[in-house]
Amino acid sequence: MVGHNAAILIYRNALALFCAAGITVSPAAISKETPLPKPSLSISLPGERTYTFSKTELWRYLRAGINYLEVSGRDVPVYYKHPGGKAYGPLALTPIAVKDVKLHYPQLSAYTFDNVLSDHELYEKFAAAYAELLLKHYLKIDYFGMTKEDVFEALQKGWFLGPTLYKKGHPVIISRQKRAAEYIRSMSV
Repeated sequence: MVGHNAAILIYRNALALFCAAGITVSPAAISKETPLPKPSLSISLPGERTYTFSKTELWRYLRAGINYLEVSGRDVPVYYKHPGGKAYGPLALTPIAVKDVKLHYPQLSAYTFDNVLSDHELYEKFAAAYAELLLKHYLKIDYFGMTKEDVFEALQKGWFLGPTLYKKGHPVIISRQKRAAEYIRSMSV
């Protein structure tokens, strides 16, 4: 069991690491006639105060790495369809990833996959929220004591394989592992 002070420290560090995943939507009911609100850069969890923060160094590093692996670092539109037709945009978000985010962030449940693919800012928030879900919820990785390179290594594997195959120990294809190592080396210089 984690002590109260340690739990608070872990919580604050998690918020600081994934600020782009911070999402709060007005509690007002959203009807089909009401345009969907844009989420803010804050996150509000039950029993906690709302934090507002800017993008962090870790998320920028992780995002750039995923972008490098998925589209060779190119700036493609969020509606760009990857070969195979199951992933979209610069970070290769899938409908399943968006569905998972919607399930874990009820504030985002009103958004459709088409909404995500038509709004760059919303796409980025869903991607950051999915990264946090992969690391904390599905993979149960305590990344606070890890280097950013180790966090990236775990995230890129989970991103590519999905949480189920990752947990079963399935390997990532060799070409992707080489590109991930290439990204890590390029950022260390």
